Amino acid sequence: MNSVLFPTGLLAAALGIGYYWYESWRREQVRLRLSEQETEEELETAVQPFARRHWWIALVVAASVVVALIFALQCPLPIACCVGLVVALLGIETDAWILEWRQSRIESQLADTIDVLVASVGAGSSLQSALAQAAEYAPLPIKRELDEMVARLRLGDSPPDVFAELSERVPMETFRLFATTLSVNWEAGGSLGETLAAIGHTIRDRLIIARQIRALSVQGRLTTMVVLGVTWFMAAMMWQSDPPRFVRFLLSPTGVWLIAFALALQGIGIAMVSKISRPKV
Repeated sequence: MNSVLFPTGLLAAALGIGYYWYESWRREQVRLRLSEQETEEELETAVQPFARRHWWIALVVAASVVVALIFALQCPLPIACCVGLVVALLGIETDAWILEWRQSRIESQLADTIDVLVASVGAGSSLQSALAQAAEYAPLPIKRELDEMVARLRLGDSPPDVFAELSERVPMETFRLFATTLSVNWEAGGSLGETLAAIGHTIRDRLIIARQIRALSVQGRLTTMVVLGVTWFMAAMMWQSDPPRFVRFLLSPTGVWLIAFALALQGIGIAMVSKISRPKV
């Protein structure tokens, strides 16, 4: 009898232990999937700002230009590389200008939104109602950000977390100040209308100073573009006047390195003007 019960009990114990480990492994896999989904949602919220740099497009275009010059036009390698450098720097500068324009636009819209919030709060509306009213009349792109805030507040998310994520989606000093003010007021209370009015005046003063700085830096940017245009225009005129002689100079070792050196200096000039024409406000 014992010879039958002992193997049966041992088998049952082994099956029970196996079943326990299988259930533990299954629960662990479910927990890992849930944590991965939460992590992916957090990353999607954190890494999707309203505007991003696309400098890699300029690098791809520059690389394509270099390949086309080398293999299609049989251009010397130093000249092709320096032309690619100039194209990449011009593309990066254009991308930075587009980002700067979009940031200036949404900052101006934030100042207008704060005026609407001040009027709504002064009339007795709650912060959530004031945000919903501001989102209804706000233009793009700030309308998307306000709609996201209002929707998450209505779903019951923590208001400080919602305000903090606004400053993550729009990583700018003015939005960080706005989000911090809303979080502090939600936690501690106080006169929100007067605080928002002061922030609105601060944002408008900042925009005025930024526009003045951009107006003063336009001369340097235009000078750089004119110098680049004149250089390429003179090269085109020289080629038009005597193409064989220009091609011989272009293919000679001295001409190759002189032209490459001139193009490299143009790239350095573009980088320097881009650096000094964007001071932080």
